[in-house]
Amino acid sequence: MKKVAVISLGCPKNLVDTEHMVGLLKATGDVLFVDNLEDADIIIVNTCGFITPAKEESIDEILTAIEEKKKDPEKKVVVAGCLYQRYRDELKKELPEVDVFIGVDELEKSVEKILDRQFQPEKPFLYRHILTPPHIAYLKIAEGCSNNCTYCAIPLIRGPYRSRPEEEIIEEAKHLAAQGVKELYVIAQDTTAYGMDRKEKNGLLRLLQKLETVEGIEWIRLMYTYPSHITDELIDYIADSKKVLHYLDVPFQHVTDKVLLSMGRKYFRRYVDELIDKIRNRIPDIALRSTFIVGFPSETEEDFEKLVEFLKEKKLDWVGFFKYSREEGTAAYNMGDLPEDVKDSRLNLLEEVQYSIFEKNNRKFIGKEMRLIVDGPADDMEGYVEARGYRNAYEVDGIVYLKGNYAPGTFVDAKITGLASNVDLIAEPIE
Repeated sequence: MKKVAVISLGCPKNLVDTEHMVGLLKATGDVLFVDNLEDADIIIVNTCGFITPAKEESIDEILTAIEEKKKDPEKKVVVAGCLYQRYRDELKKELPEVDVFIGVDELEKSVEKILDRQFQPEKPFLYRHILTPPHIAYLKIAEGCSNNCTYCAIPLIRGPYRSRPEEEIIEEAKHLAAQGVKELYVIAQDTTAYGMDRKEKNGLLRLLQKLETVEGIEWIRLMYTYPSHITDELIDYIADSKKVLHYLDVPFQHVTDKVLLSMGRKYFRRYVDELIDKIRNRIPDIALRSTFIVGFPSETEEDFEKLVEFLKEKKLDWVGFFKYSREEGTAAYNMGDLPEDVKDSRLNLLEEVQYSIFEKNNRKFIGKEMRLIVDGPADDMEGYVEARGYRNAYEVDGIVYLKGNYAPGTFVDAKITGLASNVDLIAEPIE
């Protein structure tokens, strides 16, 4: 019986890969998973190779695992995921202490590579061990990306967009529901491109229609929806759906035509304004999340000021900001870079502006009723549990502190009574 410790880095899409590796290893019956690296016979680091900070974190974790191996040479270090996929030759040369490397296209061989034994189930996608709370699961519907944004290394790492077979996705969703999953997060590098590689129109809409029929799944949350691929039909479907939440994650990345053009995005500011208005008119209670890149090489002070004005005007529900990271192999690499202090100051200002918007948005919900799903105990508020409403995606948005003691995965109708912070709410159950 081998003891295995797992470190999973990066985005939810990478976490799904980790869950599949863990599930395949667990199915052999030959491993026991442990939390401490010191106790492990095998240390698996599933890496991220997207931008510089993520790459640095991945290297740090690999080096930590190697240090443990130095204390006990019998330990095995496994490096998997995007960093290795992107820098195969360099990592093999620079890290000879690593025993096994696994690329993103080799997950089904995890058992063979790690345990040196054959294990090839007929449906490997069903062998998955959920690492989120058991009532939550990410459902990856595609691999790769074909949008070719000039700053993005994903096509270099994971290749062009490839939609998974619809029947396979539905079977996996049913399998997850049978394990107790109640909230599904539909993810891909671009969920709205689902089926487009097969020349299908509104492929995501048809997939959602089938996912809604899966018994046990009560909430379906759409993440990573590319702006110019959001159709009127999809908006109408979300508006009328019983399970697809009134929540959309739409990464706009910027708002001035010049920067959007240099980023290789397939839309301009006018389209962004019209899309937001269209969604909000059709779904008045929609929660909109977005992300923006700060300090892109072509971003002038004027471009930045227009981004600030946009945030103040649109008052999006949730926003994430990222400093531009110059990545070799991307089209934007040759555009140069802005000074780090400029990027830092712009990032700080955007976060300050948006935090005040968060608070104003959240105050509107005080006194209103909302259905919540409980995630677990609230360690920092005695007598409360951590919960979320339709507006809150797990781990990326604010939470709702719900008074009482409820098991994870419980749905509770509650009334919002106040603010715990500018991003978090307080609620009491409705008797």
